[in-house]
Amino acid sequence: GKLSADTSIIALRPTILASINDRSQEDRFPITPQRIVHDVRTVMPEDGIVCLDNGMYKIWFARNYRTHHANTLLLDNALATMGAGLPSAIMASLLYPERRVMAVCGDGGFMMNSQELETAVRLKLNLVVMILNDSAYGMIRWKQAVDGFPDFGLTFGNPDFVRYAQSYGASGSRVGAAEDLVPTLEMAFKEGGVHLVDVPIDYSENARVLVEELRSHFASKESQRSELDAAPRAGRV
Repeated sequence: GKLSADTSIIALRPTILASINDRSQEDRFPITPQRIVHDVRTVMPEDGIVCLDNGMYKIWFARNYRTHHANTLLLDNALATMGAGLPSAIMASLLYPERRVMAVCGDGGFMMNSQELETAVRLKLNLVVMILNDSAYGMIRWKQAVDGFPDFGLTFGNPDFVRYAQSYGASGSRVGAAEDLVPTLEMAFKEGGVHLVDVPIDYSENARVLVEELRSHFASKESQRSELDAAPRAGRV
């Protein structure tokens, strides 16, 4: 479709681009969501299809991933079903075998449907499965913290994902530094077949970007609104 020519929307573009680029190339490890989104965009061609499972990273991809064609960032935003990422990527790969297809899953969501690796291998698909590993149900854990509850019951241990993939006949890699993500993903696509990539993720940016900055923004807007409301009353004194 065509982009809107509404000037009020166009005026937002510099702010949106600044948010997308903010800390998008940080070298810290485990890797930040901003860097992960940036690096996935780097390795995916314009028609490449990214299929998101449901977790904290979905917010970051919806916020920061720039698409160039329709239906190239798939997210289950209505039911938000955990475990949806891998099956949707399998279907995308069946429909568009000539394109790069990547499933982006949290460790929790992936393990809810991980047996579908067997399906992808059996169908001889070319598919990269990137697991963002924080050993927790990250989104619920974040909400729990934001609401002031104790950190309880949302962390868990994981299998060795590389060996887990190999047990199904897939390939597996583990990223050990931020600068390794792009070459690892490129290698996985060029190798072909089903390739799982285990990526440790650092969600500490959630508080700064998704809580503190939003609170500051809305507090500023509320202050401006109060000043505007007070101005007519001051004129009547």
